[in-house]
Amino acid sequence: MNLIQPKIILITLLFIYSFAFSNGPYSVESLTEQDGLRNGPDYSEALLYYPFDAPTPLPVVVLVPGFTNSISAIQNWGTYLASYGYATFLVNVNSFFEPPSSRATALLDAIITVRVENERLGSPLFQSLNINNFTVGGYSMGGGGAQIAAQQDSSIKAVIALAAWLDNPGITVNNNTSILFISGEDDNVAPNNYHTNTFYNNTPETTDKLLYEISGGFHSTVTSPYNDEDMGLKTLFWIEKYILNDFSNCDSLIIQPPTASDFSTNVECPVHIIGDITQDGSTNFLDLVLLISWIINGVTSTDIEMSLADIVHDNTLDIFDITRLVDIISENTSNF
Repeated sequence: MNLIQPKIILITLLFIYSFAFSNGPYSVESLTEQDGLRNGPDYSEALLYYPFDAPTPLPVVVLVPGFTNSISAIQNWGTYLASYGYATFLVNVNSFFEPPSSRATALLDAIITVRVENERLGSPLFQSLNINNFTVGGYSMGGGGAQIAAQQDSSIKAVIALAAWLDNPGITVNNNTSILFISGEDDNVAPNNYHTNTFYNNTPETTDKLLYEISGGFHSTVTSPYNDEDMGLKTLFWIEKYILNDFSNCDSLIIQPPTASDFSTNVECPVHIIGDITQDGSTNFLDLVLLISWIINGVTSTDIEMSLADIVHDNTLDIFDITRLVDIISENTSNF
């Protein structure tokens, strides 16, 4: 056997392994207009990825590509996010050459389709979608369009701007929706100083925002979460925080990764007090009542609740946690 062949096989296996390792726990299915999806007038190329057997209602992410791109350019985002439990709808503009404003219109029309699909009898997603809180995002001109769309629909609670581009980036974008900016350090199509950095700086401090510039990254680096592990994780953690109200990965979200050539954020994470299960700022009798209730009724707690209530850190809620919580409350009381 040629010695080159084993090397090729090894590289191929490593690539496949790294790709699979990056995915979430759910298998992924997809829907198109041929399957019954609404044919929206303001977009084309509709492709909806969704996780199979994930808890419902499914959070929804809607993405649009950039100038002259088909949805295949951002298709990896669809499968990646769906594997982590998010219904991810990819759409395009009716003409590849349309500006960011048209991409915003496509995103808004796609949200209408999601709401229709949620009520379509026979759909595998019938009454299984979260139609109240959306994430929108896009690549290049699509990232610019996502910022515009968020200003026009109050159900949009999070924005993912990937190497975003706008016709006139110097005009202040009134980003009043939490927004994650990701770009490549060596982007010469949407240079950061003219686009992403300007968008970030012009976003008011009253809006939660984060900028992650990938060291050595190009304009196209952001088209796939498999190109940079931290990019995928930051996106997941952003959606968790602003759509699911899950702060369990907030600390990881705001930490600058070693792959960043630039990193900024104004996001602050809440400080959790061990034993403060009710999260009212103190550990008291109400926490004890809630803990006992959970144990008696076999309630499944969230990751945050478990981190606060599992006081003895044995990955279960039981009498040992109750005993330790009583001690903490007694200690707090004796200090007054």
